[in-house]
Amino acid sequence: MTRFRKTFAALAAVLVVAVAIVVSLTLYQLQKDHVQTVHLIGHLDDADRVDLDVVVIQIDAALQEMSVQVTPMPRGALADELGRFRADTTIDLYGVKPEPILAKAGETISASEVRIAMGGGGMITDYPFDKYRVNIDATAASGDRPVPMVFSLYSLDAFFKILPKIDEEQRGDAIGTVVTVSRSTASLTFALFVMVLMLGLALAAGTAAFYVLSGKRGLIWPANTLMAAVLFAMIPLRNAVPGAPPIGSVIDFGSFFIAETVVALSLICTVLVGYRHEVGNERKDVAQ
Repeated sequence: MTRFRKTFAALAAVLVVAVAIVVSLTLYQLQKDHVQTVHLIGHLDDADRVDLDVVVIQIDAALQEMSVQVTPMPRGALADELGRFRADTTIDLYGVKPEPILAKAGETISASEVRIAMGGGGMITDYPFDKYRVNIDATAASGDRPVPMVFSLYSLDAFFKILPKIDEEQRGDAIGTVVTVSRSTASLTFALFVMVLMLGLALAAGTAAFYVLSGKRGLIWPANTLMAAVLFAMIPLRNAVPGAPPIGSVIDFGSFFIAETVVALSLICTVLVGYRHEVGNERKDVAQ
């Protein structure tokens, strides 16, 4: 019977590890899909158009800015035999500092970096649940006439995921997309793991304090050392979360402040009460 229990326990442990690996790899695949997904928005049915390759290279939640790299590509009658613009073309992409992108006829096409403001009521102190909204709007003109466009949008910032949709309020020749920005699957998972871990460490410290105080055991240095180590270890643990959220974020009020308070009170109580018991024991020894 004992041998059967050991075999069952071993199989259960292997099964738990296998399930954990499957779940972890599934989360990785979700993260990978978010990064590799290319979103196409605009006049896809027009053969003569400008394709605008928009690559999100960095999202700064503190400054609420999105940096994108923009590369225009002519299609159909707008392109010459070498794939370059047949006529001078101007692309207006509305960023923090609006500057038109000029594509000269026959010249090599180069990428331009544009910074776009983020909004939507999101704040970095909502970390790790902060969300933002970005409006990416553009128009293109070849010579004096507007030309249709297509956005090819994807992100290289592994700390965030983007979800664009067509801006229904666009009118005329402009095309636009409303992009919802949120923390990536990996960033959110790690932040939640750290929050749960800090609360778990606080629970462990509180349990150790209860054991020491309820038994009136005096100063037990291993328990005090454990609490002191946990107290100071949680600071770099909290600072290790991706995105460098400022003090006062959701992660602090949801776990860090609570955990630090519980561990600090546990350490202080065990030292003070333990010292009192030690003094009492010494007085009893002297009296005897």
